Amino acid sequence: MRVGVVGAGIFGMGAALELRSRGHDVTLFEQGAIPYENASSTDVAKAIRRVNYAPHHPYAELVERSGRKWAEWQRRLGGSFYFQCGQLSIYSESELTGGGDALSSIEHLESTREEFRTLTRDQAAERFPQLAFDDTDERLIFDSWAGYLASGQAVSDLARLAKGEGVALKEHSRVLEVNESASGVDIATENGSTRFDRVVVAAGPWVGRLLPSIGESVLISRQQMAFFRPVDPAPFRAGVFPGWSWHPKTQGWYGFPLLADGNVKIANDMVGEEVDSDVERTNTDAFLEEVREFAARRLPELAKGKFLGGRSCLYTNTPDGHFVVDWVPGMSRTIVAGGGSGHGFKFGGSIGEVVADAVEDRANPLGDLFRIGDRLNSEGVSRRGRM
Repeated sequence: MRVGVVGAGIFGMGAALELRSRGHDVTLFEQGAIPYENASSTDVAKAIRRVNYAPHHPYAELVERSGRKWAEWQRRLGGSFYFQCGQLSIYSESELTGGGDALSSIEHLESTREEFRTLTRDQAAERFPQLAFDDTDERLIFDSWAGYLASGQAVSDLARLAKGEGVALKEHSRVLEVNESASGVDIATENGSTRFDRVVVAAGPWVGRLLPSIGESVLISRQQMAFFRPVDPAPFRAGVFPGWSWHPKTQGWYGFPLLADGNVKIANDMVGEEVDSDVERTNTDAFLEEVREFAARRLPELAKGKFLGGRSCLYTNTPDGHFVVDWVPGMSRTIVAGGGSGHGFKFGGSIGEVVADAVEDRANPLGDLFRIGDRLNSEGVSRRGRM
């Protein structure tokens, strides 16, 4: 089949690579250069972790498949974008009271994965003195399997792989319309229109401009991040300092070890203010004050370093926080793939198979949760963290 893919973020890139590996003629459209500077996938670091995904959910299987694929891609490309530096997840007891996905994932992983363990406060404080822990009851979880992806670099490297595999990359080609008929699907850009047998729309926060029926049901939120340059970088290097999340369901703070540019990123995962997809990627004064106060309390040595300010990215949030991979309602040749809801990038190594199976009308139980059904008719988007 001739397949057009709209959007070269991780959902679109993963789909294009998988479809091409299956022998399809694939063209990938991006409105700017790859990686597009304003895309949700374009960042310095995205977490890859297993905690919070209940063992019965497809995410639990998909994230481990994804890790294996990221490792394979890194070997093939000779790149440096996948870092298994471990992650420390710090939960308040209230976040785990009454069960739920977080607790069930912790119990399952602790009993089945030797690299996953609960630390005492003293153990955590000795191992990671960069963090200032509370004296109150907290659950401290360390998974050495987890880590982060240098997401912008990863997308850039995967574009190189896609081109080498025969995917036609159309950069600086903003898609204006996707028009389906009985004989095919036309993708219209400023340079004209091209017909495909099937199309995947993976346009991230711009999905509503091409697919209004989908766009009216998702919320685009501004998510803010900030950067510090430590006085002494040694204690914050990967392998010494892990990725971390602090009360992920109620406070939403998270961060990473020292990145390639010599900076440390701190961000907040609680769903932010609703914005338009073309909003400026700047910070609010309130966030900058809040992140500096958080760093002073929880990472005091880092806070003594240079505060570099920050920027923001966008989440495309579905009402239930699950991805959307399905036929667009009323269409039979056009698939929508997106709704990353703040936790999508880590699945870049496995989401392509789910999308490709949908395009080929193949059954895939791991994709059943992402079917639209009546999910997008729900009211409201949860403001809880999903990192």
